Amino acid sequence: MDVAALLSGLDAEQSAAVTVRAAPLAIVAAAGSGKTTVLTRRIAHRIATEAEVQAQHVLALTFTNQAANELQRRLRTLGMRERVEAGTFHAIALRLLRQRASDQNQPTISIASDRGRLMNEALRTANLSGEASLLLADIDWCRARRVAFADSTLAFKRAGRRASASPATLQSAADAYAAVKRRRGVVDFDDLLEQFLGLMRTDKLWAEGVRWRYRHLFVDEAQDLNPLQHALLEAIRGGRADLCLVGDPRQAIFGFNGADPQIMNSVEELYAGITILRLRRNYRCSPTIIAAARTVLERTGQTDDSVSSRHDGERVTMVESVNEHSESKTVMRLARDLVGTHRPWRTCAVLARTVAQLTEIAHVLADAGIPANVQGRRGRTTALGAALAEAYANRGPVELAAWVERVTADETADPLRARVAETADRYIAESPGIPFRAWVDLRAPFDDLEDSETIDAIDLLTFHAAKGREWPSVILVGAEVGLVPHSSAVTPAQRDEEARLFYVACTRARDQLAITWATSRNSRAVQQSPLVSGIDDSVETIALPPPRLNPRPAPDPIYAALVEWRATAARAAQVMPATICSDESLRAVAQARPATVEALAALTDLGPLAAARVAPRLLAALNRALAENPERAATSASRAPRASSR
Repeated sequence: MDVAALLSGLDAEQSAAVTVRAAPLAIVAAAGSGKTTVLTRRIAHRIATEAEVQAQHVLALTFTNQAANELQRRLRTLGMRERVEAGTFHAIALRLLRQRASDQNQPTISIASDRGRLMNEALRTANLSGEASLLLADIDWCRARRVAFADSTLAFKRAGRRASASPATLQSAADAYAAVKRRRGVVDFDDLLEQFLGLMRTDKLWAEGVRWRYRHLFVDEAQDLNPLQHALLEAIRGGRADLCLVGDPRQAIFGFNGADPQIMNSVEELYAGITILRLRRNYRCSPTIIAAARTVLERTGQTDDSVSSRHDGERVTMVESVNEHSESKTVMRLARDLVGTHRPWRTCAVLARTVAQLTEIAHVLADAGIPANVQGRRGRTTALGAALAEAYANRGPVELAAWVERVTADETADPLRARVAETADRYIAESPGIPFRAWVDLRAPFDDLEDSETIDAIDLLTFHAAKGREWPSVILVGAEVGLVPHSSAVTPAQRDEEARLFYVACTRARDQLAITWATSRNSRAVQQSPLVSGIDDSVETIALPPPRLNPRPAPDPIYAALVEWRATAARAAQVMPATICSDESLRAVAQARPATVEALAALTDLGPLAAARVAPRLLAALNRALAENPERAATSASRAPRASSR
């Protein structure tokens, strides 16, 4: 791994966060500050520069499968050949528990697919009344916060949460629900964490093995930790110092489902001797957008020291409407103005506090001929879904292997079908001891294909659903009392979270931000939200000197030529480039210049069947690139034989 390349393009704060020898460490990363870049480069840098840090002993905990896959993708792009363990808290617990069950010849763990149905069955069995979804939400919150049901009344009151049932009813419902799960032989996600914690306490030998396996811990989005997840983290850590938390308390917005921002806010008390570094530069948002977002936090006494690295930005547009119907038409006109005639619709998003607000807006946009994508409902492509169903139908490893051979031998196979076959080939080689469908659910190897067939449409999402996303232009609707902050926010902590939620919504915009509100909604008079008052006067912002960036190394023309070849092949096949070959595989080929199919397979993350299919074209492209760059070919002659297209 090229250590210098790991620091290229980083500013001074980012570089310090990547290289500092400190443990435990907390990195407070502002919105748009390159959090994922810093996290992945820190992992790679430690593996490259610290002999005691090995990839197989690294564990990166995330909150979504997509975040885990993105982390893995970026690590491969950085040149890491060995895979680090990355996944959600539940996925990691499930992998470890299933491995333990397999080692001890115990039944494999099955995850409940329909919790609502199980709870309804539990209520009927126990002769209890109540709404299944509300009871599950309260039970989940208590388990996430590690609150005994007997103490739920006081805990709910402190959190400003409205209880769906008495403590006794919650306890009875939880007991009946647990009994149904036992009869069905299934568990839910919180069961995984609780079972994991129980075994870490009672099975000392297994606990030692887990801690030996995971010695270097990283947590992404640490502001979203809940006490149950934090307990799992601490059980694995076992008092050791090697821990890196990356997050932003300003973006703590999931208190309603048990997340506790005080964990990230109190790291100095929780971890003795912790080093705290801050990434303040926002490379996403314009100065005016940063200033507007800061104003929102300041309205509730919270602070924001982030600054934009950019030097220009349009003023934030503020629009008042007489009612929600007029507001929807205003949104339509704003969307046309912001997108203009030369940009795709997908460069714009409309964000709201509730799903209900988006319904009429979607209708108005549709009537105006503007495509809308409500709540990001993209889903897998039809071709991918069909290919997966075909693969899943071959249940046994022998049948699946035969299917892989048939697909690989079919030169006319759909590219996505070939991608599934390639992945199945890796599954067979790995022999994980679980069905292919379960392995796909855990590994999520097709997340990079989720958006490959989406129409060009404006995204309509809630503020919560927009977390982690960004667009050049964003329209925030319903900035009025009752929605921003929401009427359900009754405690100071909840109102603070509502301000952070609107702050997150503001910082989804890169270049243009518009905020709308109505003076009447549902035939009732409403007032502009106090959170947005003063935004018009907030364009002045803090100035920092221009960042000093580490120089980027000169691009490798061989690698660039291979990337261009892949792009051309992907366009011809009408697939995403990653479907053909990953960035890290191209980089490895550009550096080592393999001469045979076998060498190519050993060098890349392609399986042997996929390598055989891709090798002739890839090696031919490598030959052409070397012929066009003779000086590069000469410098590598001593370390690798020249490739052949045969």
